[in-house]
Amino acid sequence: MPVFAGCLTESGASALRTAVEFLPGKLQTLIVDVSPDESVAKAAAYPDTATKQYGGLHAVVNNAGIVGSSFFDDMLSAKDYKAMAEVNTFGVIRVTQTTKDLVKRTRGQVVTVASICGRVGLMGLGPYTVSKYAVSFFRSQLLQELRYFGVSVHILEPGFFRTLLIDEKRFQARLDEMWKTVPEAVKEEYGEKFFKESRERATDMLHKISSPHVHLVVDAYFHAITARFPQLRYQIGIDSKFVFIPLSYLPTGARDTFFALGEKLTGAPVPQHALRKCAPPKSTSIMIDDTKSYSSDGSA
Repeated sequence: MPVFAGCLTESGASALRTAVEFLPGKLQTLIVDVSPDESVAKAAAYPDTATKQYGGLHAVVNNAGIVGSSFFDDMLSAKDYKAMAEVNTFGVIRVTQTTKDLVKRTRGQVVTVASICGRVGLMGLGPYTVSKYAVSFFRSQLLQELRYFGVSVHILEPGFFRTLLIDEKRFQARLDEMWKTVPEAVKEEYGEKFFKESRERATDMLHKISSPHVHLVVDAYFHAITARFPQLRYQIGIDSKFVFIPLSYLPTGARDTFFALGEKLTGAPVPQHALRKCAPPKSTSIMIDDTKSYSSDGSA
């Protein structure tokens, strides 16, 4: 099967070519950053001519993704959410839109990797969860629109797997860099003890629940592309199938209670001033971001 692999760096492309040197099939690497429009447009122009000898482009797999800065929202900024969305959400949209016409010609497939985080919001993974949730519903839109052209649209919802995204040393290094930029008032509110314990707890939990069997995700790609009757959704991993998917069907209150009990039973750390008693406010103020409404006599 001829494959055009988008790689972020030349070193990554070189390593991939070396890894598949003795495998059957044909591989061509393309240097592409899915964040800038220009980079995606340039990379997508190549398969237009290069795939003619194969009868066209038969499938697109959106796989690029980052974890970026993910922790409590109080310690993040809008820039952290935007940086995540540029790759995880808008990267998928860019690649899909620039290759969509090619896939229409062959009545092929569009395969996109979301995450189980697109189904269940997990504490400390806000930007990642938001970006994957958006991807999930972008796929739902495409599914309805592209069926007119015989194109099938598929989404993968893997649980946690041991890839470089959650490498322990890299994960902790990202958190340490993030903590340096947190305002002093927030550091005081949460406390360094809470941060360190949460960092160790998150790292330990990711190591325990993540699966080393990354080939299961690749197998799902392959099945979605080649099967006579591919699945529309692929839940991959024991945690995805038997923990997060069942949780996603619970009522919101029940799901939140489940998480709260889990934190309590496992002794999860709490912010330094989480239980601080505050005097009730003397008055209540509300900010509404909207235009003013006026009565018929012109008064507000």
